[in-house]
Amino acid sequence: MSKKDDIINTALHLFNSYSYNSIGIDRIISESGVAKMTFYKYFPSKAKLIEECLHRRNMNLQESLDAAIAKCDYNDYLAHVKTIFFWYQAWFHMEDFNGCMFQKAVEEVSKIYPSTMQPAIEYKEWLLERIRFALEQLAIKQPLQLAVLLTSILDGMTIQAQIDKNSVNIEEYWKRVYQLIQLELMAV
Repeated sequence: MSKKDDIINTALHLFNSYSYNSIGIDRIISESGVAKMTFYKYFPSKAKLIEECLHRRNMNLQESLDAAIAKCDYNDYLAHVKTIFFWYQAWFHMEDFNGCMFQKAVEEVSKIYPSTMQPAIEYKEWLLERIRFALEQLAIKQPLQLAVLLTSILDGMTIQAQIDKNSVNIEEYWKRVYQLIQLELMAV
């Protein structure tokens, strides 16, 4: 692993465990075991580090979700949507779950470091498109509108899980989402 990767992995862990505002550059340098000069060679500012961390997080999430969806029958697009919801539930119960790093970035640092919004936007657009495409394949009349609603439900579930992960009953959520999809299919 490169020094740059050491810095990113350390920062990801610290930002996820605490917050963007409470973690300073000196702590990241210390815990990643690099020299200050090495750190600044790769990241001239905290904004650039946060941006790079969020890009890495985006890539990791997309790879993980794509791998989960790849286990579904290729043409079972309802299963693709269901897999996304159940993937989120599994994520909520991971040891290092501390909420969404994109949501935190938007809340904590996007006004100070506007460039940190871009990775959050990219993830949301990717997720929205993934769901929209599946809904379109199911022949939903207005797949984008329903996809927006479903991603909003995922956002709400994530916030709820951050407060109390055991309060997110995925079976109940999925039952409601399934009913929404069925209603849209009947409207076609």
